[in-house]
Order: sequence, then C-alpha cells, then structure tokens
Amino acid sequence: MFSQPVQAADTYDISRYQVNVDVQPDGGAQVEQKTVFDIQDDIHGVYINQNLQTNVGQPKKLVNPQVAVNGHPFSQSESGTEGTYSLTDAQQNYRFKLYQTAQDGNQLAVTLKYQLQNLIINYRDTAELNWKVIGDAWDSDLQNVQVVIQLPTTFKKADLKSWTHGNLDGQQVVEPDKGRVTIKLANNPANQFVESHIIFPTAVTAANPNQIDQSRRAAIIKQEARLAQQANQERKAQKRRYWLLSIGAVVLAPGMFLLILRKIRKTLPVMTYTGQAPEHVYDLPDENGPAVVCQLLALPITETAGAESLSATILDLVARKNLTIDVQEPKKELFHKKTPQFSLTLVNRNQLSHSEKKLVSWLFDVIGDGQHVSLFEIEKYPKRHSAKLFNQHYHGWQTAVATEASRSGWLREHIAELMTSLNYWLIGLGALFLILIFGALIGLVAWWTLIPMGLVFILTVWRRFNLQLWTQLGYEKRGEWQGFKQMLKDISTLDMANVPDVLLWDRYLSYATAFGIADKVVKALKIRLTPEQLQTMPLGYYYYYGYTGGLNIGQSFTTALNSSVGSAVSAANPTSVSGGSGGFSGGSSGGFGGGSGGGTF
Repeated sequence: MFSQPVQAADTYDISRYQVNVDVQPDGGAQVEQKTVFDIQDDIHGVYINQNLQTNVGQPKKLVNPQVAVNGHPFSQSESGTEGTYSLTDAQQNYRFKLYQTAQDGNQLAVTLKYQLQNLIINYRDTAELNWKVIGDAWDSDLQNVQVVIQLPTTFKKADLKSWTHGNLDGQQVVEPDKGRVTIKLANNPANQFVESHIIFPTAVTAANPNQIDQSRRAAIIKQEARLAQQANQERKAQKRRYWLLSIGAVVLAPGMFLLILRKIRKTLPVMTYTGQAPEHVYDLPDENGPAVVCQLLALPITETAGAESLSATILDLVARKNLTIDVQEPKKELFHKKTPQFSLTLVNRNQLSHSEKKLVSWLFDVIGDGQHVSLFEIEKYPKRHSAKLFNQHYHGWQTAVATEASRSGWLREHIAELMTSLNYWLIGLGALFLILIFGALIGLVAWWTLIPMGLVFILTVWRRFNLQLWTQLGYEKRGEWQGFKQMLKDISTLDMANVPDVLLWDRYLSYATAFGIADKVVKALKIRLTPEQLQTMPLGYYYYYGYTGGLNIGQSFTTALNSSVGSAVSAANPTSVSGGSGGFSGGSSGGFGGGSGGGTF
C-alpha cells in the first residue's frame, strides 16, 4: 500500500472546531472532537494527530475510537479504501488517517470519539488536569473554537480553579455550580496551542489509579499567578500599542495631506485665468501636431501618446505632403474578401518636428527600405523581426511627443516633476491604507483609522487630477483646441459657410483620428461636400471612395498600428490570576499534547 503526500494548509480551512471532554470518576475521560474541514482543492482524505506524550504520572492511552465523516461511520482498516480509517500509535502520538476523497468546495465534518485513560493526576492535596486540548501542529487557523470540560460533580467556587493558556484573545467561563469549564475563541491562529489547566478536590476522582504522592496545589496556584500576571502585562502592552498606533495613524493622515498641499502650492502658486473659451473654432489654433495636441488635452489623466495619435501623425504627414499613400489593387479570389494593401512612400523630410523625425526614421529607415513601407510590414515587424527594437522606437517617439508638449508653452514649470511626485505619494498612501487594513484585521489598529487615511487618499487623487497645469497661453490654447474638437463633433449641424477651405480638411481628418471621431467627421463630410470637392483631398478621397466600397483608411492605419504595438508589447513582456472566568494566560503550564494537529492528504 502506498502513502499519499501531506498537503499544505492552503488546501483547506477549519470553519468549526469543538471538543467535549467528559471527565470520569476514575480520572479518565470520554472525548468527542468535531472538526469541519472546508476543502479548497482535490484531496484523498484528512488526518488528525492526537499527541498524548507525557513525562508526569502514568502514560495516557487512547482506546475505543469511533470515527464518522458527515454523519457516516468509518470502519478501521489498513486497506486505504474509501470510507475507512487507519490509526497508528507511535509512543502515545496517535494518528487518525481518514480515506475520503473531496473536491474544492466540499465540506467534511469529522467526528472523533474515544476514551482517554489517565487524563487526571491525583496529588495529595489536589487533582489536576493539565492538557493542551488543541496542539500546536495545526497549519491552518481554527475558526469558531469551543472546548467544554465537564467534571463529574459540582463545586463550591473556591474548590474549582481553572486557567487557560494560548492566544490572549480567548475567553474561558468557569461554572463551579455546574462543574464545567468552557473555552471559546473566534479564531485560533495556526500553530497556536490551547492549554487547559484545572485543579479540584481529589475526592472527585477518588478511583483514579494515576496518583503521585506529593503536595502540588500551592505550587500550581503560584505558577499560575505568575503566568496570569505576565499575560495581563502583555494585554496592557497590546492595548497601549493598539491606541498608540491608531492615534498615530489618525495624526499621520492629515499631516501627510498638509505636506502634499504644501508641495503643490509651492510648485504651483494659485493662478487666475482670464478669457473664455469659444464654443467652436474653425481653424487650427496653432501648429502643434495631432499627437502633441491630443496628449496636452488628455492631461492630467493620460501622460503618454497612444497608437491612435501615432496613426493621426502619419495621416497628418500625408496631408502635409511629406508622405503619400499607395494602394495595391486587391486580387480577385473566389472565396476570400477583397482587401487592398496600403503602403506609404516618403516624399520629403521638410519641416518635421522632433517627434515626426523620430517617427519617419523609425517607419522608413528601420521597418521599411528607406523610401517605402507597407502597413503589413508595420504590423508584422514585432513578430518577424524584433519586438524589443519596435518598443524602443515606439517609446522613443512617445518621449519625443512628451518633450514637445512640455515645450509648447502651455504648461507651467516643474509640472512633470510634481505629477511624478504625486504619483509616488499616491503609491505610498495606497500602501499605508493596505497596511492599516491588515493591521485592523489582526487587531493591531482600530478600524476607524481607515477613515482619515482613506479620505487623504481620495483628496490626493482629486488634487492630482485637478492641478492648475496651464500657463495663461496654455489656458487659452487648450480652450481653442477644445472648441476645434467640438466643431469636428458638431460638423453635421454647422453652417458650412463658416468652415474653412475644403483643402484644409485633409489635416482636420488627421486631428479627428487623434480625437477618435474620424468616422463621425467623414460621415458628415460625405453629406455636406460634393464628390468633386472630396476628390481634391488625398485623405478625403480614400475616406470617401476607398476600395471595396468606402474603405476607411484612417481606421485601417489605426487597426494595423494598434495590432503592431499590442503584439510588440506582448512579445516584449511574456507573459486571570484567581483561576476563575476571564481571559487566557500566556506561556504554558507544561501540559501534555503539544504536537496535536491535522490536515489533508
């Protein structure tokens, strides 16, 4: 028979753990242990260890075991078949191995019943139970923990004393009039024992054969008083840490925001802008290219030019006659859609901006043959040649566009540094917020500390996206370009007498592509302009006639370049002292059973 490997704690959670211990007059006990496993992976079964090793008194023994899973009894067998369990004893370290397959989402409620011999030790002056009811070998947290220890008789308050050691968040309830001790925890952390230490008169277990001829009661009470004092001191220290950290977090939040505001006001003193932006602008407000304009209008949301801006720049170069578009007539195939092949021809490199020179050099000198380049070559270059080189040139072009935007005269000084600084502040605030959430979950800080830090994060985001970025010139030009963009959007309803010469629409279409509204503009032009007027526009001609019935060349460029950039990016980046009711004590009173635990296999 082969053995299955033990699996990690992430294959299960323990949602309920209950132990009932019914102490008998002979010093033994009837034990019932109920453990609910919430399964998170495919498993072959579960195991539970019960460590009864001790060096005080007679050996502990586990006899007459009974096992059930989800209410169904299991039989003891060494066969390893479903519905059976095996039990091994290695020097009082008992191991139950239950063969029950389960899948993610299943729940296994395991019930163990057994008789535990020699649990109690009778000294001359007291009887003692000292047992780690929950051992330190559980690799998963135990939720909803309850241990009930029932003694054979009732007591006067002074005769029954109980202490519990373990997580200081736990509570024990001692009920002398019922002869009962109840231990409760909402959560017992992984690898944390829970130890019960109880003393009571020896007459209760007079038939107990497990006896030691010495006095023990005074030493036990002294030991527990020391442990309880240590636990109370630790609780006070925890409480001090809790309040200090909570108050510190509350004070830190507005302090950080004041620093952020000071940074913003020092870098960008408050400005008062004059003038009002026009609703519609019919001429190009300045000579900034579509990529630069698009990036400036997108600030502060987006800080880099994208593929649509790249396509728009190519179209603008066509409109300015630096490039021409060539179309290869599609081949007629019976079962395939006719698709024309587009290519670009470099006419000249006159009057190009820095970013445009970068783009032309990239397209024609790197991808093309120096004079010509096809959309097919642009799209396939990252996969067929070098995605890394493609990305380098793409990011180089983006950097050049950002440089031109910063030199446009629109932006106030030190804007880039301030926005980068605020981005780092937001990262830091977000990290602190997550740390506070974790601290609140483990009880290190109060939940209300999240409120000021959350508010500071939100306010910083708002300030980050509502900066006074613009110079007076930038404020005016931004308003004019927004009016130009609105004109393109509203072209179908405007009086064409106000619209400039039709020849300028070639350039306007390139800006419409950058703004993402080219289709809307072309549709309006088809209605408002005659075919003869459109034929005078190189771009307009292709937009209007195209091949195979109204092909949108601008959309073709955008699609091809988006595909190329996406492919390149993907290729480059693979993917208590009295002994009564109260809290737990720290440390340990030396009880047996420290290695008990369980898991799945």
